Amino acid sequence: MFVRPQQRGGGVARALLAFLEARAAAQGCTLLTLETGIRQPEALGLYERSGFQRCGPFGNYPNDPLSVFMRKRIEAV
Repeated sequence: MFVRPQQRGGGVARALLAFLEARAAAQGCTLLTLETGIRQPEALGLYERSGFQRCGPFGNYPNDPLSVFMRKRIEAV
């Protein structure tokens, strides 16, 4: 997800993330995972404020010093 710098702070990313979480919960998902870069402080802040916690690599991702892996448990609907 990327929001142009001039559009940041208006809640677009927050709304999109909330929509994605709701869709995932509606489909029975209970764990959300994501990977982002270390040079995206705005994204890292958004994810942390939204309840995501840092974790190790998942799936086929290798451990990469330029990547940040995060996860969040949610309630399925």
